[in-house]
Amino acid sequence: MGFLHFWRNILLILLVAATSQVFAATDLPRNLDAKDQTRALQILGFGSASKILDNPYPLGGYTGIEVGVSSEFIPVEDLASLGSKTGDKGEFNFHTLTVGKGLYYNIDTLFYFTPSIQGEKMQNYGAQVRWGFYEASFFPLSLTAMIYGGGASFSNLINVSTMGMDLIATVAMDRLAIYVGAGRVRATGTFIGGADGITADQNTVTQDIIEDHAVFGINIDIAKMFLAMQIDRYADSVYSTKIGIRF
Repeated sequence: MGFLHFWRNILLILLVAATSQVFAATDLPRNLDAKDQTRALQILGFGSASKILDNPYPLGGYTGIEVGVSSEFIPVEDLASLGSKTGDKGEFNFHTLTVGKGLYYNIDTLFYFTPSIQGEKMQNYGAQVRWGFYEASFFPLSLTAMIYGGGASFSNLINVSTMGMDLIATVAMDRLAIYVGAGRVRATGTFIGGADGITADQNTVTQDIIEDHAVFGINIDIAKMFLAMQIDRYADSVYSTKIGIRF
């Protein structure tokens, strides 16, 4: 019965990933000068960077595995005002599928990617490595160090890569975990030129920026399932949610 219950939960998560619609901005502004490119990289590069979106406490050594589906929201109103401008408003919404595995000495690895069913307008992928290096004996507090890296492509016109490092503090109470963290993140973006490109001078150029990062999140356990909600703060605030299972 437990085996069937486990696979039912896995199929539920995969069904969410397969049937979710992406309500996203489909038009990117053209004629971006250097200043516009930097701002676009802040919005799309940092916005698509790796997220924690679960309890940062270690998964549990060789037996710990996690599977989840996240929904992430990048604000695009400022993006729509750049260059030649577009009529897009609101948020760029996309989904990612995450698979994580506990290793040894409280080290976890997680990999994520956008399911291909979302089409070719946006692809996102990357990985995290987490190390739970401290657990208080007198208070339900744990500390985790995380390094991460990834890449994203937006309509094959803006291609970004991100890498960063965070220090995260987690307080766990029964089935609720609250975590906060801070660190630094670097984003590199290539803006495609040419007649069908996105740059003002039609040259393909690369921009590189580094920024502070702050994060706040809540994780709620429901049996072996979990629901996580998170706010990431860069130049803009990015919101995301995730449903998953640990076993």
